[in-house]
Order: sequence, then structure tokens, then C-alpha cells
Amino acid sequence: MDNIRMAARVCQGSFRRILYMPRFYIAFLWLLFLYFPLMNAVRSFSAAVGIGMAPWMFPFLTDDSGSQLFIILGALLLFCDAPFLNQNSSWQILRAGRKNWFWGNMAYIWLLSLVYAAILSLLPVLLMIPHLEWTAEWGKVLGTLAQTNALGIRLNYTIMAHYTPAAAMLLTLAAVWLNTVLIGMINFTLNLLVKKGIGAAVSVAVGLSPLLIVRLARFDLGYYFAPPLWMDLSNYRWQGYGYGPSFAYVYRVLLGCIGVCTILSLAGIRRKDLNFTEEV
Repeated sequence: MDNIRMAARVCQGSFRRILYMPRFYIAFLWLLFLYFPLMNAVRSFSAAVGIGMAPWMFPFLTDDSGSQLFIILGALLLFCDAPFLNQNSSWQILRAGRKNWFWGNMAYIWLLSLVYAAILSLLPVLLMIPHLEWTAEWGKVLGTLAQTNALGIRLNYTIMAHYTPAAAMLLTLAAVWLNTVLIGMINFTLNLLVKKGIGAAVSVAVGLSPLLIVRLARFDLGYYFAPPLWMDLSNYRWQGYGYGPSFAYVYRVLLGCIGVCTILSLAGIRRKDLNFTEEV
């Protein structure tokens, strides 16, 4: 229990520190700016027809490579200072021990990633106010925009046809969450074991992987080797049909990569001399 309490204190301290850093808020602001034009158009359409909007826009805001890249870059802003070796870390490690300090930071990466994904899913809901209608269905407004070209835009009807709103929200949230954890672990592992800044470079490459793989290899490879594409539910194989991966494949790959990074980082924390830096 003492080990769990010490790790929890490390996690709590990291949360308190990030709340005082401007990059925490910038990570959400630029996604807000990205969402706003589409959400403003949809809200105007809802007001014009006099019908409220169902609060299920999030799965439609992660289905293009631009949005996926911005989500990855937002995650990079949150974790660019990994492995979190700031000036206060030395006394934390002395009090908690390297192992407890490490697991506290692992919990921090997972929990902050969940907070990030949850807030991103709530931003579209806030932008719908005051034209919000609470319903368990997709609703008439989203249904119209998915099946017609009423605003010069068209929502992804494949998502609407294959998933219920609750399932689509939860699955998109899970994909964003695990992608964010992966970015956090990439930064923690590479910045610790290789050199500060390598994690950021690899994270940007991950964000650009859908475009890079399409350009340099084959389009269908992106479905299997570009994690940002897994935020788009229309890319998954549906009941045996389609060229995309299954949910089982995606979760195995993401959790496997996160697991490998965790093992490498734990070995590095135990054996490596730690260099403490200024906070970013």
C-alpha cells in the first residue's frame, strides 16, 4: 500500500504541475479552433431548420488526416517534457524511489491521456449550445448532413450506418485515448533512452504516418501501420467486409507498442543516470 500511495502522489504532483503550464491549454485551444468552423456551420443549419442537434459529433471530427494530425500534435504538447525529469523530480525520486516514481508517471500518462480524450469529445457538445437536443439516436440534423450535401459538407454516413451513437462515441474515445498514451510513451522512452527531442520527432512522424505511408507505399498499408487512422471508425473491417483492420488487431498493436515502451522505460529508469532539466 505504501508503494501505491507514493506512486499516486507522484501522479498527483504531475497533474498539478501541468495545470500551470500554457501548453496544456494550447493543446485544447487549437483543437477548438479546428472544430469551430464545421461546428458553427452545423449549428447554423440546426437553427435554420429549427431542429436541435444530437450530441454525437465527435466521431465525425476524427475521420480525416488533418484532424488526426492535430490530435497527435496536441498529445505531443502534453508529453513533450517526458520523462518529466524537472528540478523537483530529484526529491520525488529520493522519497518515493525510482520504481514508484516510474509507475506514478505511467499512471499520469494514462490518466492525462484519458482527460485529453474526454475533453476533446466534450468540446463539440459545448459548441452545439444552445441548439443541443439530448437523444440516444443520431438525430435528424446529423442524419440529414450524412445523407445529403446540405451545407456543402457531408458527414461520414458509414459511421452512422455501422454504429449506434453510444458505441461510436466510446470507440472513438478509446482510439484517441490509446493513441495519446502511445505518444506519451514514445516521448518518455525515446527521450529517456536516446536523446531529448527524439520522442517529439517520432511523434510527428506518427502523426504524419497516414500521409507518408500513402505516398511512399500503398494506401491499404495505412490501415494497418498508421495509428492515427484508427481514430476513424469507417476504416475498420465491418462484419468481415472491408480492407481495414479489426478492432482486435488495433487494440493488440496499440497495447503491444505501449507495453514494449513501458518495459524499455522501466529498464532505463533502473540503470540510467538521470539528468534533470528545466520545465518546458
